[in-house]
Amino acid sequence: MNDEQKEWLNQFSSNIGGKEVFRLICAISIWAFVGVVITVAINITLGITFLMSMFMLPFLIRWRPIYLFIRTILGNKNLPLEPMHRSTIKFPRQSLPWWGYLPGLWFLLLDLIIFYIIIKKFFLK
Repeated sequence: MNDEQKEWLNQFSSNIGGKEVFRLICAISIWAFVGVVITVAINITLGITFLMSMFMLPFLIRWRPIYLFIRTILGNKNLPLEPMHRSTIKFPRQSLPWWGYLPGLWFLLLDLIIFYIIIKKFFLK
């Protein structure tokens, strides 16, 4: 982690308090309630997608629109204005031989087969 990232993380963590955590818990509760309502009222697939998006947002916090959305939910003006900068440190990596990609392709094929079975069994009756 470089100095800019350490400074950003220090500013972010020093400005998170009980009020922000409470607001985040309330936002998560409202998001889950709306997801359940969508699931019951409209469509189960749309509702599950809506609920899954709640768990994907924290992983996308470095994307500026998502960070501004979370910063708005937290409501603290002292948080950094921009998301954390990406690291500029590059690690050299050697390419794999052709057979090094076979396990990844095998597991991708298994994932696709399992996904097809789940879709066929639960959603295409």
